[in-house]
Amino acid sequence: MSDIVEIGRFSSEFEAQLALAHLASEGITARMVTDDGGGAIPTLSMLTGGVRLIARSEDADAARAALAGLPENDGPESS
Repeated sequence: MSDIVEIGRFSSEFEAQLALAHLASEGITARMVTDDGGGAIPTLSMLTGGVRLIARSEDADAARAALAGLPENDGPESS
């Protein structure tokens, strides 16, 4: 069974979606995790640490490398 790890944090859901699309184009499966009150309070995710991307631990290194190749404004805030 695979462990799930965080591979990046983004300041907006839009940036996270762009990163997910890039990961998918590289053949890497990841998911977005955010707490925005079910979409009712989009700014809530900033209070809870941003929008996180998660992936299987065996894909983490490849995912982080793929995200590092994005332009600076679209890359993760931290990992």
